[in-house]
Amino acid sequence: MTNLSVPPHKQVYEEHSELMHYTTADGLKGIVTSKTLWATHAGFLNDSEEVIGFFGNRLRMILKPELEKHVSESLEQCLAEFLAAFREAQEQTQDHYVTSFCTACDGWVSQNGLLSQWRGYGQDGGYAIVFDTKGLDSFLRNDAGHYHDSEETLVFGDVQYEEGVEGLSFVCDKQVLDHVQRVRDCFAACLKQETSWEDYKAFNSIAVLSTLWKHRGFKEEREVGIIVGEPSPKIQQELANEVTTPFRRIYAFSRNGIVVPCIHLFEDQKLETLPIRRIIVGPHPDREQRKKAVEILT
Repeated sequence: MTNLSVPPHKQVYEEHSELMHYTTADGLKGIVTSKTLWATHAGFLNDSEEVIGFFGNRLRMILKPELEKHVSESLEQCLAEFLAAFREAQEQTQDHYVTSFCTACDGWVSQNGLLSQWRGYGQDGGYAIVFDTKGLDSFLRNDAGHYHDSEETLVFGDVQYEEGVEGLSFVCDKQVLDHVQRVRDCFAACLKQETSWEDYKAFNSIAVLSTLWKHRGFKEEREVGIIVGEPSPKIQQELANEVTTPFRRIYAFSRNGIVVPCIHLFEDQKLETLPIRRIIVGPHPDREQRKKAVEILT
């Protein structure tokens, strides 16, 4: 089994020299001035239905082959019970926070941005912050050393897009395949009673897969995600007297009248700058004025 505790995956920066993070004017100001990136709780993502769909559809595909080897009767009922139990246990033990980037399919998009993203973020203009991928990788590695178990729960990987085919032939990222195999191996060990269900070790892998596995309708975005796992508040209380390194601080912001939990990546590194290569100003009547403001700000 590949060691999953070494963040982030080398494949990301080997294949993508830069990553594009689309945001609003307020988001741009916050990132540039605070030298941090906000990662949103996975349950509050714009496409959180993808996370929900993973437990009903894709996790079923991952677990079913192992269940068929060990269960001969009431297979579908048994599978449904496992899926429900896994989701409940996942929600009770760990929270996951995500920040997302797009990669460019060609040179034009790299310099001008993606139209679908401007439609989403460009109601009031919109900006694309272009990061150096290897620089982000370095900061993430440094970040991991500041917090409890962070190296084991921090993932930097390519999103896989469901292609409507059987099996896993569409999965390109070895890191994702490693997580799939870990989910299956731990599931099989429990079914064979080699370990107890209380000691199931792949909940973090399930959470990672739920955020890195999306419908093919989003494929144009060519997304890369940073996923950070944190023990749930209940688990943090149970571990409070045992840990020697801190948990990450949880913040919140308001969106459409909802309080959204988030974490701030890199906040304890006290960075002088982020690895930003350039900032693309989205389509807007005041585009030139906005470009000038960006030049002054950065």
